This record gives sequence, structure tokens and C-alpha cells, in this order.
Amino acid sequence: MDVIFNNLSGAAPALLAGTITTIVAALLAGILAMLFGIPAGFGRLSRVPLIRSISTFYVETIRGTPLLLQLFVWFYAVKILLLTIFNLNVDTFAYSLLTDINSNSIFPRDTGISPYFFAIFGLGFNYGAYIAEVIRGGIEAVEHGQIEAAQTLGLGSFQIARLIILPQALRIMIPPLTNNFITLVQDTAFLEVLGIAELSLVALQKAQAVGSNVTLRWSFYITDLLIYFVICYSLALISRHMERRVAVTVSGAH
Repeated sequence: MDVIFNNLSGAAPALLAGTITTIVAALLAGILAMLFGIPAGFGRLSRVPLIRSISTFYVETIRGTPLLLQLFVWFYAVKILLLTIFNLNVDTFAYSLLTDINSNSIFPRDTGISPYFFAIFGLGFNYGAYIAEVIRGGIEAVEHGQIEAAQTLGLGSFQIARLIILPQALRIMIPPLTNNFITLVQDTAFLEVLGIAELSLVALQKAQAVGSNVTLRWSFYITDLLIYFVICYSLALISRHMERRVAVTVSGAH
């Protein structure tokens, strides 16, 4: 036990850094997913054929292809296309931008930001498609008769959306949205294929560093699993609290 404790204690700073990278990546990707998903979800319900077609193409294409393949496409293909067509190097652009802002101790020239940029963007772009379907399903689940009743009372489209549709749709959407964000946290493990030192890659490297000692290896794997569990279970608890609050709010409105 002492050997296990000493190894885990020595690796704690690296595991903490990997955990922070995982949380930050999941948070940024989650924000991007909402930015992509909300317009796409409403676009799927649009009466304009072009908007509906573009939104449907985005959702179905992303949901129909593997996340890992999409990450490779973003990191290798899109990176090369940006450099070839627009002469845009993300690393050089980030370095120049930060240098113009300050002394740029954050991003030295010999480090690369592009793996993080394309990984987080790719993850957010992927989950945006799933968020879009959650939003579409939540809005469509609201009884259409309530919308018609609100229209007969003279309420405008914005008032109907704010007072009738969104409160009820939000209550329906919270569980699937939470499931998507929990899965997003878990899928940050895919970022290790791009060499990003998130939690899974750090734990794997530490496990490999102890050699053939199976007990020490498994201590890192189990620690990795426990940290993911704590993060995801915390999200589930927050979701339950939000569900109760929204349910009370909707009941009070009625």
C-alpha cells in the first residue's frame, strides 16, 4: 500500500493538471456545442427549406460518422486546408495575437496550440449535432394546442416561445442534455490521440512508467476511473437539482 500511495502522490500534480485539462476542454466544447446546437435545433424546425436542409445535413452527417474520425479530419485535413488555401497557421496566428496583446508568456513560439484548438472545436462541433436533436425534440414535445391557445389570446411568437414553449421544453430537455454533457466529458479521452495531455493520457503514461507491476498500473487506471466518475456524477446531481427547480417553476406558472 505504501508503494501505491507513494506512486500516486508523486503523480498527483500531473493527474491534477490532466484533470484540469479535461474539465476545461469539456467546458469549452460544451459551450461550442450549445452555440452550434441551438441554431441547428431551431433550424431543423424552420419553415425555410434552405435553413432546414442545411441544419438537417449538419445533424445527420455528424451523427452518422465516428467522433474519432472527425477529430482526425479537423486536426489533419482542415488544418492543412486552412494553411494551403488561406495561408492560415493557427499556431502562428495565436502567437502573433497574444504577442500583440501582451508579452505573451502564455504561448511561446515553440509550443503548439493547434491540437487543443482543433480538438475542442471538433468535439464541440460533434456534440452540437446531438444537442440540436435534443432541442428539436424538446420543442416538438410541447403540446401544439397550447401554442394555438396562446395565439388566440393575442400573444406574439416571442412571447409564446418565452412563456409557453421554452419552460416546458427545458424540463424535457434537461435529462438528455445532461446525458450528452456527461458523455462529452468521457469523450475527452479521445483527445489523447492528438497528443493532448488530458486525464486519460496522463494516467496511461504514468501506468506505463511503472513497468510490469500490475498492481501499480491498475492503481492509476482505477484513479483515472474514479476521477471521471466524480466529475460525471457531479453533473448528474446538478441536473437533478435543475430538474426540480424547473418543475417547481413550471408548476407555479400553471
